[in-house]
Amino acid sequence: MKFRLPEGHTDYIFSVIGEEFGLIACVIIALLFLAIVVRVFVKLLDERDEFRLYAAAGLATQFGVQSLISMAVNTGLAPSKGMTLPFISYGGSSMVALSIGMGLLLAFTRRNPFVTRSPYIARWSGE
Repeated sequence: MKFRLPEGHTDYIFSVIGEEFGLIACVIIALLFLAIVVRVFVKLLDERDEFRLYAAAGLATQFGVQSLISMAVNTGLAPSKGMTLPFISYGGSSMVALSIGMGLLLAFTRRNPFVTRSPYIARWSGE
């Protein structure tokens, strides 16, 4: 059946994975995407900077919704949108955009517990 799909290597890769590896592989992929999104939101629970909070939440939501839409299209629950499955589907521009988004997400959720910044502490010892 995978040879009868319109774009088996890009838009319908989840269907091909389901046919080749079965339900267990599909569940593992869905749980990996869910774990990434949940992990980001757990890290954002104690974020104080509003810009970081909104930017990281938006990037995580975009990643999760794109994954959900792609899997829904592949299972026949939604009409075809032409969206790729993040980091699995073949596609140059999609991979570049997702890589930039995940890089930004990692930068926004990065935290060094040994460095504390306060706007009330002078940056230079001479002030």
